[in-house]
Amino acid sequence: MRASLGSTAYVTLTLLVSLGFVLILATTLNYSKFISTYNGLADRRIAMITEWTRDSIQVVLNLGLELKGVAAAGNILKAAMNRDPHIGSIALFDTASQRIVFSTDPDQVGKPAAPEWLHAQEHATGPHWKLAESDPVIVGIRIDSGAVPNVGGAVLSYSLEDAHRNIAAMRDELIISALAIFALFTLVAVAGSLLVTRGLRRTLAGLSATFDPDAPDSAAGARLPARLRELATHFRANATSAKAKLADIEREIAHAAAAEPRS
Repeated sequence: MRASLGSTAYVTLTLLVSLGFVLILATTLNYSKFISTYNGLADRRIAMITEWTRDSIQVVLNLGLELKGVAAAGNILKAAMNRDPHIGSIALFDTASQRIVFSTDPDQVGKPAAPEWLHAQEHATGPHWKLAESDPVIVGIRIDSGAVPNVGGAVLSYSLEDAHRNIAAMRDELIISALAIFALFTLVAVAGSLLVTRGLRRTLAGLSATFDPDAPDSAAGARLPARLRELATHFRANATSAKAKLADIEREIAHAAAAEPRS
């Protein structure tokens, strides 16, 4: 009995541990996939805006104007900024003077370009560059004219606050869903184990009564399932019949012994 109960508990615990591992793995993978997908979409969105800004400025530069002489640059930056509410500011800097010539933030105009901007653009392997570990994220793109490459750059400040909030919300939803599934499975597993254990306990008790010669006939098979009850009843009847025959034989032997003449 104790061995069967221990086996049932062990199997239930093994199932719960296995499910817990699977849920943790699935939650981690889905969370990582969500972060990767969300960040990828944000990067593509930012890249589209910076490329649109660069292309709009380069169209004017190809007419022979210098970057600081592009009068439409202010309107272009405002239009780019209106494309996404998460954009904090957009600035254009001139490579030769290393100063900001246009910006959606008037306080930045005329100030020196940040050294990290210039360094990132100079060492970038392509037109796009990004400052690592910045919040809000700072991304930029090189601007070329038809005659001179790298005349300047467009720098965009993009807030990831909403992205972090959405990622955190998705993480919480995944965790809550995993915990709910685990709790429900635990309830079902424990309830099932109790039912199985209870049924096994009844079966063993019924078998004990069946094979116990001192147990009353009414108890034999009373706690067994229907199919086993029929077999137990049949077995008990045969055992009772054999017991009665043995009793008859014993009585005959005793009677014969009593009837023998004594010398």
